Amino acid sequence: MSKRIPPLLRSSVEFLEHGLWHFFRSQTTSDMKFAILHTDQAVELILKEKVRALGGSIYKTNNRKETISVWTAYDFLNSKKCPIPEKPDLEILHEERNNIQHKFSNPSPEDAGFFIEKAVAFLKRFYKDELGIAIENHIPQEYLDGLFPKKP
Repeated sequence: MSKRIPPLLRSSVEFLEHGLWHFFRSQTTSDMKFAILHTDQAVELILKEKVRALGGSIYKTNNRKETISVWTAYDFLNSKKCPIPEKPDLEILHEERNNIQHKFSNPSPEDAGFFIEKAVAFLKRFYKDELGIAIENHIPQEYLDGLFPKKP
């Protein structure tokens, strides 16, 4: 019997895969936007999964219909000594996501590439180190090879 994957982890992987699909599909503004939106969502969901796995609630204490913010997740994980050295890069990814969603930002392929590469490197490490999941078992290898070419 295979190990069941928690729903937040599964959703994180699905969002990441779809974000990478957009990133590698074309360099259009809409594909770059969706690549960033979905990749940021993958990061947020995996942080919430780790909060849940450590016994924390993903819901706001005063409103069980709303989940915690990414910032609350960072604070909780920090209090549990769960290091996230990639946080500065993830913060600017989230800021770019907010700019896209709320201010009509149009990221260039170069900027999107920076955000995607940093986020996937984080997710690859975090899935493995914090959740015992190999990203290679869940994301098409051509996407990973496109971001992290194998050295000869």
